[in-house]
Amino acid sequence: MARWFSPGRPVTARINGRSISVAPRETLLQAALREGIPFPHGCRVGGCASCRCRLVEGRVRELTETAYLLSDQELEQGFILACQSVPSGDVGVEVALGRADRPERAEAAVSAPVPSAAVAPAGPLHYLKFSLFHAVGLFAAAALLAGGPLVTAGLLLVLAFYLVGDAICGDDTSTPRFAHPVILTLQLWLALPLLGLIVFAALRGVAAATPGQLVSAWLLTGLMIGMVGTIPAHELTHRTWDPVSRCIGRWLLAFSFDASFSIEHVYGHHRYVSTAEDPATAPRGRSVYAHIVASTIKGNVSAWRIERRRLARRGLRRWGWRNALLRGYAMSLALVGAAWALGGWPAALFFTLCAAWGKALLEIVNYLEHYGLVRDPATPVRPRHSWNTNRRLSSWSLFNLTRHSHHHAQGEVAYQDLRPLPRAPLMINGYLTTIVVALVPPLWHRLMTPRVLAWDRDHASAGELRLAAAANARSGLAGLVGQGG
Repeated sequence: MARWFSPGRPVTARINGRSISVAPRETLLQAALREGIPFPHGCRVGGCASCRCRLVEGRVRELTETAYLLSDQELEQGFILACQSVPSGDVGVEVALGRADRPERAEAAVSAPVPSAAVAPAGPLHYLKFSLFHAVGLFAAAALLAGGPLVTAGLLLVLAFYLVGDAICGDDTSTPRFAHPVILTLQLWLALPLLGLIVFAALRGVAAATPGQLVSAWLLTGLMIGMVGTIPAHELTHRTWDPVSRCIGRWLLAFSFDASFSIEHVYGHHRYVSTAEDPATAPRGRSVYAHIVASTIKGNVSAWRIERRRLARRGLRRWGWRNALLRGYAMSLALVGAAWALGGWPAALFFTLCAAWGKALLEIVNYLEHYGLVRDPATPVRPRHSWNTNRRLSSWSLFNLTRHSHHHAQGEVAYQDLRPLPRAPLMINGYLTTIVVALVPPLWHRLMTPRVLAWDRDHASAGELRLAAAANARSGLAGLVGQGG
């Protein structure tokens, strides 16, 4: 049974009778791995259930909702997720230990923490660099408030900032040690009032705008919903132990009608990434436009199934207020209602179109982050299962979303502590540049097919090579094997 506190002193955990010390706020899995116990694990964010174990003594504080993953029988028998369980006192657990999954030599570095003495402490500029995110958002809000041709000018400047900036400013490979993470969390929380300001500014000028200005305002507002809304929400909804962060994250997602993300992404995508079971992973040969439709539909269906299963396991009504997916849909409807109250049906329609564009941007990002990659569902997620980029401006203004390979390998790591892994597979360029390329399918396939085939050669395991060969045959890439470089 969960408790909402943890002791301020080390406690003892007995794992199959072996006693280890667990530090304050440390999970059972973290303590076990630190002590060299071959504890089975995978995603480390409560998304794969590989670290399930039975609690036979004591109590723990659960950081995530175990009913999303554990079966009825497992819940009745007292099973918990070690990666999401912080002991509230001395505890005892039983688990089927085996040889721990060992990353390949090329990826081993991500599994071990960097010694703190080897990392320089962060200075004021390291904290301020993430405020570039807010500067871009405020600039967009100012352009929308100014109205007229300045909206188009603002859109073009934002696009140029990322396209040109990522091309000429190089990579950011710094990994400072942040002593004040609360400052970085506040930067995430500030995204909600900032996004509210941007949308208000856009809706304020709908009635007086010309058709051309409306198109520019739609593109700019949808881009900001995708950037200022979804990117912080991605980080915040992963913090399942923090109700404030989760609430803010879900409201940010409401702006893009994406209630499913906080459920499917955390409890589905991170479990099935780069497999056929993952709606967000685009198979080889698929166009971005087909992926937007397929991933949106399948993602919502998957989220509904995950939430329905959780409610059934907790004995709760499917159509009740405890259904997180329905509450999320209601939050989006409330925002449509607020737009209507502000400017009537034109404003409500405009906001709906902006939200749809913001949602499409999320699916485009999903498309470029995992396109064509394969993984055996029985094997753990590794850095090679995500496309990465270290472009400086994208990293600073997108809360290190660029370091996606490390995020999937260790989903519990906060954005500021993600590392630029040297052997992670690289996408075409920065995020916005790669998005623009993805929107032109012939160009996308011309540039990405060699990268995908090179991934098969340089990164795939023996099992993944078999999956890749089947994927190549389905997509028509089989004849190009051997030409990747």
